[in-house]
Amino acid sequence: MSAEDVLIIGAGANGLSTSAHLRELGVSHRIVGRPMDSWKSHMPKGMIMRSEPYACEIAAPKPGYDPATYSKQHGLEYRDRVGPLTTAQFLAYADWWTEQLVPDVEDLTVSDISPADGGFRVSFADADPITARQVLVATGVIPYAQLPSELSGMSKDLVTHTSEHHDLDHFRGRRIAIVGGGQSALEAAALLHETGADVQVVMRRKTVSWLDVNPDSLGLIGHVRRPVCKLCEGWKCTFWNTPMAFRRLPKDMRATKARTVLGPAGGWWLRERIEGKVDVLTEHQVRGASASGSGVRLVIDGPKRSTLDVDHVICGTGFPIDIARLPFMSEALLKGIDRFTGYPVLNRANESSLPGLYFAGGPAAVSNGPSVRFVAGTHTTARPTARAIARRAGAGGSRSAGPATRDRAAQTSH
Repeated sequence: MSAEDVLIIGAGANGLSTSAHLRELGVSHRIVGRPMDSWKSHMPKGMIMRSEPYACEIAAPKPGYDPATYSKQHGLEYRDRVGPLTTAQFLAYADWWTEQLVPDVEDLTVSDISPADGGFRVSFADADPITARQVLVATGVIPYAQLPSELSGMSKDLVTHTSEHHDLDHFRGRRIAIVGGGQSALEAAALLHETGADVQVVMRRKTVSWLDVNPDSLGLIGHVRRPVCKLCEGWKCTFWNTPMAFRRLPKDMRATKARTVLGPAGGWWLRERIEGKVDVLTEHQVRGASASGSGVRLVIDGPKRSTLDVDHVICGTGFPIDIARLPFMSEALLKGIDRFTGYPVLNRANESSLPGLYFAGGPAAVSNGPSVRFVAGTHTTARPTARAIARRAGAGGSRSAGPATRDRAAQTSH
């Protein structure tokens, strides 16, 4: 069994950004996963990023790796604001970023992590196991996709989650119910409508919430009231994007804000694609469902109980974090991790109560703020996490003089 000092599990924005910072610090490590797979395989074609382009920058250890630089080098038109990137544009930028800074991601799937002397034993579905002194779990939110209990037992032919669809074209001409009122639900509804499906949105809230406003509609005073930070616009955004400030809040409040800041809501640019075009049934909740012919009959509660017959139900019902749902987390590992409402309790560097075990992205939100749920969060967490890993690696005597991961990739290619 080979021994490694550092293993990063997951090659989304958080895993890639931390890897790039470790390389800059000269820390030998491995990173496994498929680069940006959550975006490439679990987001519908034609989707547009909810965040403005300035908030889609993956944190790099040195300047020159932002969407503006990428666009300029490739002769592409770019606007920092009022021009949300398509997912295709964002992924082209992310692929370029990865090729430049983290070219040696290994396409491996982790099947188990267990405590071992001085670190962790990591098993793979497609490779020999290893031991690692430090492990960063950066697997994104897809493992936490959740269906309402009233729909969770139904066939995939009838009920799915928004994250299960990359191509919505096959729903053309069909009657589709969308459950939920957040970005994923509303954008799926807009894309389905534009594809030619008959769409009905069902949501519990009284009204649809829209995130931010078109910056072009703001006057001078409006811009003063809405300063821009990496996460979003407005004075509150600075607070939500500052982990040390967020950590001062009471724990129960942090748990609530981790889930609700910046959502559930739709991006401002999506509003004109929904209002007057897609039927949205507010103040209604699904109470039951059953197969009906080749489709689904939903029982919904609102001002009065009624039924809704559709061909298929797509749920945009979020990704509630509970690290016990990660398929590779062994019982022995979970027992050693302090948790709060499913989230691991982490320090400022995203390290858990098990020394050497770190979490990035959504699982870090209760400890270090809601910004970590977004690409912008890489700017607040990647550097401190990498520095903490480097300190421990240095103490263990396995810190290298340069980016050894690149050397390993060169050796394995011959």
